[in-house]
Order: sequence, then C-alpha cells, then structure tokens
Amino acid sequence: MQFIHYGWYRVAASMSCCALLSCAQTALAEEPAPGADAVVVSATRRDQPSLLLPAAVDRLYSDELRFGRPQINLSESIGRVPGIVVQNRNNYTQDLQVHSRGVGARSTFGIRGLRLYQDGIPASMPDGQGQASSFDLGSAERIEVLRGALAPLYGNSGGGVINIITEDGPAKPEVRGDLWAGSFGTRRWLTKAGGESGPFNYTASMGDFWTDGWREHSAASRQQVNAKVRYALNADTGVTLLLNSVNQPESQDPLGLT
Repeated sequence: MQFIHYGWYRVAASMSCCALLSCAQTALAEEPAPGADAVVVSATRRDQPSLLLPAAVDRLYSDELRFGRPQINLSESIGRVPGIVVQNRNNYTQDLQVHSRGVGARSTFGIRGLRLYQDGIPASMPDGQGQASSFDLGSAERIEVLRGALAPLYGNSGGGVINIITEDGPAKPEVRGDLWAGSFGTRRWLTKAGGESGPFNYTASMGDFWTDGWREHSAASRQQVNAKVRYALNADTGVTLLLNSVNQPESQDPLGLT
C-alpha cells in the first residue's frame, strides 16, 4: 500500500508540473490585449527621492560627520548605518575594516567587497580593494551608503557602495579653521576656504594628522588636500573640477615591527 500511495503522489506531481508548463507556454504565447498596461523595467540615472527607489540607501550629512568628532576616520560616523559594521584597528597601515551585511568581514587589510567613490569617481582598485583614508571628512557635504542587491550595478562588489560628496562653497566667501588634539600625541588641524563669485563656486580644504599611537611602532601621519571648483554654464549645465591628494609618509605597523 505504501508503494501504491507513493506512485500515486508521484503521478499527481508529474501531472501538476505538466499543467503548469502548459499554462506558462500559453501565457507566453498570448499577445497583450489592446490598451493593456505594459510593464517596463528600467534603471534610474537621475536624482530621485530614496523612498521611491527599491534600494536600501542611507545618507549621513555634514553635521553628523563633524559635530563633536575629530574627523579622522570613517568609523566615527558610518557605524550608525543599519547593516554596516566598522572595525577600527587603530593601525593606519591596515586601515579600517568595513563590511556590509557580512560582506567584507574576512578582509585582513583595507576594504574589500564594497565599492568606494569620491564624488562619483571610483576610489577602489580594480581588484576591489579600497582605503577610506582618502576621504576628507572635513569638506564632505554627505556620505551615501547603498546596501543590498542593487550594489553589484556599480561593479564587482556585491556588498555595498560608499560615496562621499564634497560640499559646494557658501554664497559668501569664508575661511574656517579646526584644531583637535588628544592623548598619545594625536593632533589634527584643518583649514577650509570657499565661496562663490559669479558663475564660479569653489571650496578647498587642507589638513594634517599625526599620532604617536597607543602601542609601540604605531605612529602615523597624513596630509590631505581636497578642492572642488564648479563653473556654471547655464541654469542646468556646469563643469566641475575635482582635486584630491593624500600623502601618508609614515604609517608604522605594530604587528610587523619589533
């Protein structure tokens, strides 16, 4: 009796599959009725509200990046994004370890599995490795983080995308300075200038960072320059020139030196 029941269920399953295949072929062969709504799938290439996009997108604005923070590492602020975990090794040779929903958690140095962008320009190497030390948080307007299945649209990294956007210059020219100091000889200063003159909008920042490190052989220094100049041809068209320079002459590795 058990064999008979098994055979009956197997025959019934086969008949159901044949019926489903027949229905699928019939549905594919049918022509859409006149006046019926057509389903069009397309990718957006223009700015839209994040709530209208089928993607997990978060933004961190300048106040969240700079208020009460030394603006040295990306780990100071991006860890609040859901699904993003940042491990700060306090080792500027290996840089941060950033992983999105588990992707990139096995990286021994640098950031892998996530694409890094600076004002829409790829900041990751062709093999997928990147370093967040090139991001100038002092002149950033916002940081956009994309997670989920749409991330592979940006390249060979399925974990996510991190894009930092440089701010525009203010309407009135201004110069700002910032100084931060802490223990173990850690200090950072930043000078930023920006403004607008006719069709020109400009902003530039220059910063220097130094630390002796809390361990032996962990000293590091870094100098950064970030500039953005925009010339408006008309109300809808403009030309933007970007300059980003990072110089890290000293970056000791406490795990590799005795």
